[in-house]
Amino acid sequence: MWGIYFNDRPAKIKFINGMNDMPFFQFLLYLFEVLFQVYFIASFLAIRKAKKVYLENYTNPNISALNALYKITILYYVLHFIVLTRWLVTYIFGFGEIRAWIVTIDGFAFLFCTCWYLFVALNNPDFFRGVNSDLKPIEEVVSEEKPSLEIDEEKNTQIETLKEFMIKNEPYLDSSLTIQNLAEQVEMPVKELSALINLYMNKHFFDFINEYRIEKAKEILKNPSKKELTILEILYEVGFNSKSSFSTSFKKYTGTTPTDFRKNPK
Repeated sequence: MWGIYFNDRPAKIKFINGMNDMPFFQFLLYLFEVLFQVYFIASFLAIRKAKKVYLENYTNPNISALNALYKITILYYVLHFIVLTRWLVTYIFGFGEIRAWIVTIDGFAFLFCTCWYLFVALNNPDFFRGVNSDLKPIEEVVSEEKPSLEIDEEKNTQIETLKEFMIKNEPYLDSSLTIQNLAEQVEMPVKELSALINLYMNKHFFDFINEYRIEKAKEILKNPSKKELTILEILYEVGFNSKSSFSTSFKKYTGTTPTDFRKNPK
């Protein structure tokens, strides 16, 4: 501020020309780079935490949106190295033709990536909704309450009761089922149900529910009287809302695709 606004013209020009060599300016550049790395690491950790929270609380989370956001963050991180290359070239060769080409490539790359990001974001509105701030990873909830992780008779009874409820009432057929909804149905506190599934049964809520959905889908695929149903109709009937997530889960639990399973049921 003093060098630009409170000196005469010759002093201002001298200050601006020598600004890049000032120790304080160099400190700001290094500080920017350190903060940049911190922000990117925080972004990766936040995305990973969001994915974990969704798997522990929802049965049909939009993991594809999180995966796309993860890839975009990686891409911007890679593009940042073009900026670092520009700094390095400027330091070694000065303001020459090589730096001009790097600046051009840098500008077009960021323009392309920004347009791609907006395109992906508009096709994935969940980008703008954020993550439910009330949800926490189960490890954080458990560490606050410090429960015993030994499976005693009471826990075994709760697990068997939960399994019986799932088979009898089939709540998994609801595609919008969340762990909060299921906790209300089984009349159990959400934290207790979450710990029961994620820790004592060693499964994400996502996997726990989808196992029942896949078993139901297998029953339908084996049933000759329902052979007229399409795969799309079946996946909606058992609680899935995406063909890709149904196919991925089905192959994960059976080792084959729904179409192949229908032809050769096991």
